[in-house]
Amino acid sequence: MLVAVNGLKVTGQQLDDGRDALQVLQDEANYPINLKFARPRLTTNEKIFQASMFYPLYALACQLSPEPRSSGIEVLEADNFRMNCFQTLTGVKFMVISDPKQSGVDALLHRVYELYADFALKNPFYSLEMPIRCELFDEHLKTALEQAERQGFSNV
Repeated sequence: MLVAVNGLKVTGQQLDDGRDALQVLQDEANYPINLKFARPRLTTNEKIFQASMFYPLYALACQLSPEPRSSGIEVLEADNFRMNCFQTLTGVKFMVISDPKQSGVDALLHRVYELYADFALKNPFYSLEMPIRCELFDEHLKTALEQAERQGFSNV
């Protein structure tokens, strides 16, 4: 997927300055030209689908492991993504889908677990097995993700 032409971001087929990317490519006067390509980002539905496919594999790995009380799959790596899973002692799983080359995912997962313990588990209105609906957790999670992105972590 074409993401930039001569440093200008491409959205659909249009450059940030309003010109059509294909017309810029066809015009020989624009050469030499610098093109930047990237894989398309996963949609939210695609990420949810991948996470839902991960759970049965995780359970199967736990059952097939020769190691008693195995923690199952911790990392599932493909050519264009890596899914890391961190399971807490209470069985709650946190997953991050990232670029395969991305580093620092384990630290991010541990930070998310700390936030979960501080803001969800200590909230008297939170029930286990229910979605986390805690404004403080959401705010701190957003801050942690922004901080991770500034430090070079992307595609969370």
